[in-house]
Amino acid sequence: VLVIVGCEIGGRYGHCVALDIDDCRNLHKLTPPEYLREVKEQGGAAFVAHPKGTVMREFNLHLAGWDCWDDPNYTGLEIWSYMHDWIEDCSLRRLRDYVRHPDEHITGPPPEVLQLWDKLACKRRIVGLGALDNHAANVPLRKLPWHFFKIFPHEFCFRTIRTHVIMPPLGQDAACDVAAFLEAVKSGRCYVDYAPLGDGTGFQFTARHNGSEHLIGDEFAGGGPIDFIVHSPCPAEIILLRNGQAAASTSGTELEHRANGRPGVYRVEARINGRPWLFTNHFYVR
Repeated sequence: VLVIVGCEIGGRYGHCVALDIDDCRNLHKLTPPEYLREVKEQGGAAFVAHPKGTVMREFNLHLAGWDCWDDPNYTGLEIWSYMHDWIEDCSLRRLRDYVRHPDEHITGPPPEVLQLWDKLACKRRIVGLGALDNHAANVPLRKLPWHFFKIFPHEFCFRTIRTHVIMPPLGQDAACDVAAFLEAVKSGRCYVDYAPLGDGTGFQFTARHNGSEHLIGDEFAGGGPIDFIVHSPCPAEIILLRNGQAAASTSGTELEHRANGRPGVYRVEARINGRPWLFTNHFYVR
């Protein structure tokens, strides 16, 4: 297991997770433009956490949403966060059922977040990640009127929403592995799945254009036909989207679609039994 230490920077302006920085002291005292600039100057990458925010008075939970989308210094955002999805429609009255049957209450990324992600990606590279926001027993439980973090330990949540990163196999040098991992993530060479529905390991989304094959996250000039090719390890409803709108779809494990080379951002969503399962990052056709 390769462990990479990050820092979550929070406040009334929303939260960010910063990776690959050496000094996180006093970042919480800064405004988002200030700390995003500092993270970038340190060579790190900042990802907007739970961008929609969550407000639930019953649970004394008030996390502000993100409101600095025009800032150029964040790298990406969490498109799907397990704990925020799980608690979205929860209440004290329904809490017991939510704890006993958590999978029944996972509904997928917020549609407004996906729409915003596509809109932002039309302007610049914006990397989408899956997340957990699972603090397990590390959260002081006196702050919470219930103990769901105890019920959802890391061993459970790590088997739910996952971010698959396309990179060379890990080696024996941790520093090199961390650098390779972060470079792949910053480039958008990743996709998100919900493991209880199916193992997305090996999912492939490639593009062929002018004799070259491109991987998720690549940016290239349009013009002429572009062949988008999808291979899924699990049968699913596969949808290819351009600028957030469906361009092609099929049911099964394979999708091939020839686009006319129009500029836009292309990504794939997949569903299993009608439920959200897998979301890739974009290709950027400029």
